Amino acid sequence: MKSSSLLALLLAFVSIAGGERLFGQVFDFNSDRINVEELHGYWHFHTGDDAKWADPGFDDSKWQLLRSDESWSDQGYKNYAEMAWYRFELTLPATHTPLALYIPELSTSYQVFANGRLIGQFGGLPPHAEDMTGGFAKCRQIFPIPDDLGQRGGAVIIALRVWHWEYRAYNPGGPLAAISVGDANRLREWKTLQLRDAFWSMSAENVLLLGYILAGFAGLGLFALRRSEREYLWFAAFSFFAAAVCGSLIYPAFYLSKWQHYHAVLGSLLVARLGCLLMFVVSLLKERRGWLFWIAIASVSGSGLTYVPGLMGWISMQTWAAFGSLIVIPTIVCGLIMLYRAAKRGNRDARLLFVPCVLWFAADVADKAVLVLYTSGHLSYFLYQTFRELFSWPFPIPLATGAEFLTQLSFLAILVLRFARTRRDEERMAMELESARTVQAVLIPTEVPTVPGFAISALYRPASQVGGDLFQIVPATSGGVLVVIGDVSGKGMPAAMTVSLLVGTIRTLAHYTENPAEILTAMNQRMLARSAGGFTTCLALRVDSNGSMIVANAGHIAPFLDGEELAIESGLPLGLSADSTYLESRFQLKLDEQLTLMTDGVVEARSRTGELYGFERATIMATASAESIAQSAQEFGQEDDITVLTLTRRRIEEPPLLTGGVTATVHA
Repeated sequence: MKSSSLLALLLAFVSIAGGERLFGQVFDFNSDRINVEELHGYWHFHTGDDAKWADPGFDDSKWQLLRSDESWSDQGYKNYAEMAWYRFELTLPATHTPLALYIPELSTSYQVFANGRLIGQFGGLPPHAEDMTGGFAKCRQIFPIPDDLGQRGGAVIIALRVWHWEYRAYNPGGPLAAISVGDANRLREWKTLQLRDAFWSMSAENVLLLGYILAGFAGLGLFALRRSEREYLWFAAFSFFAAAVCGSLIYPAFYLSKWQHYHAVLGSLLVARLGCLLMFVVSLLKERRGWLFWIAIASVSGSGLTYVPGLMGWISMQTWAAFGSLIVIPTIVCGLIMLYRAAKRGNRDARLLFVPCVLWFAADVADKAVLVLYTSGHLSYFLYQTFRELFSWPFPIPLATGAEFLTQLSFLAILVLRFARTRRDEERMAMELESARTVQAVLIPTEVPTVPGFAISALYRPASQVGGDLFQIVPATSGGVLVVIGDVSGKGMPAAMTVSLLVGTIRTLAHYTENPAEILTAMNQRMLARSAGGFTTCLALRVDSNGSMIVANAGHIAPFLDGEELAIESGLPLGLSADSTYLESRFQLKLDEQLTLMTDGVVEARSRTGELYGFERATIMATASAESIAQSAQEFGQEDDITVLTLTRRRIEEPPLLTGGVTATVHA
């Protein structure tokens, strides 16, 4: 009897103090009379699946009670997946405005029943199970309660049929926040406010997205100005792919998409972004594509391949997250090693980039490590989200996003500084070229000297502002003429400076000797210490007043006599060997015979189809005027400096005939 009385007293106490815990909470709108109510309390919960569990008359008193605002993972069902049901009762007022259920977040897909009637669904459930990706869009679903269910007030049984995907069982299952019930219009207004709050919470990603878009267009603009420097193009490609990654991270916050489809697109963008970043660093540093580069490329490719088994479900999410995070580490390490090596070599860009890249990569590795810990169940969802947030004011800034933004600013600043530095170098080079052109204009003859008994014409057309061809016409003491023509290897300033050196040497030597072989020998000695790996082809000849001609050649194109190439001895070009010897060949230049000399800019002219002008055309044109020969080669397709010189012996009593003089055309 005493035991029976004690049991009755205990039951009475439990019914008063913990009745909600035993029987589940009844949410009574008649007594509360408020527009919106958050359903904090206990719901009946059962794993498995049975269609009759949606029936309002079903007896769920033997089901377990779980809190309505916490996931089942935190209440004894950690890592549980597949099907489960929740049931609770609403008592609606006799008169009310249109009502709705507001579900903030519930994993993974679910159906909502009111008194056994299906009133809404999110995602797909077996046998057509489907996981949807979305942050704000996946959460905060509103399901109107049919008006006829609560016209006369009374109880409405709400049943939630939930499917949690086994592949993502590491995520908490069931509700992650309290469901609300109330005025449908108020709930829609509340959802709009939360939408704005979600947009504000994504401000860091939005700023990064805008920054990448602007950086991408800046990179394209810089590349348009400097087509030869591919690092600007790779930077633009990296920026646009990075912007697409940011956009893909923002998109699911407001729109739904299939999980597999979304991650397939995101994975492709991440791989493309990493590959373009690697190519940008290699191009910026002018790094040789050695073993570091190919290891990094293999790592990038491998990270893309991991998405196939991951998205197909062939490996677990934990394995995919761990392996996918580890496989990109070689790319990061190789990139940092390349930056470090370039910085040690004195590369200023590498020194400026190294620290920001280390910070970004460290933050990225930490982010991936946290993801691995979370998916493997060693880190709670709350700690996972908290760790990834660097600052909360003025808006949430994830650690990796903040580091990435700083690195992006560093990239852009370095490219702008690099462009300005290159521009200054170009201006300085242009000034140097102008100075060299001025010097060369003084050294190259502007008019042919008058030599009795000879008609001489020369035409000089450099391929750029300054050329590498040279010629000198010096009246000989015997009454004849000394002619020297040459072609310096290379282009630009080095070639122009060599031309200046050789012209000065020729003019000096002409005061001491008129012997062609001696002139070439002396020029070769002068060139040996100053050639810097280059060389000069040169031909020297002297024609006396009686037509006697002596020719010495240092690897230059042989002269043509009345359209026939002369067979002459030839030595090595100038500047190659101290032991070079130059033999002399002797000929007789008859009256009215034309001697034609040219540089290889004529025979090496190339058409748009790639065809060379060649010796055959040069031989045919050898009897034409210097201007005709040069114009023919130039119209065919000039690629190198063109110099043509013609010399015809006339009778001494005839007045000297100048057929053209010197024409020097400089192309900017």
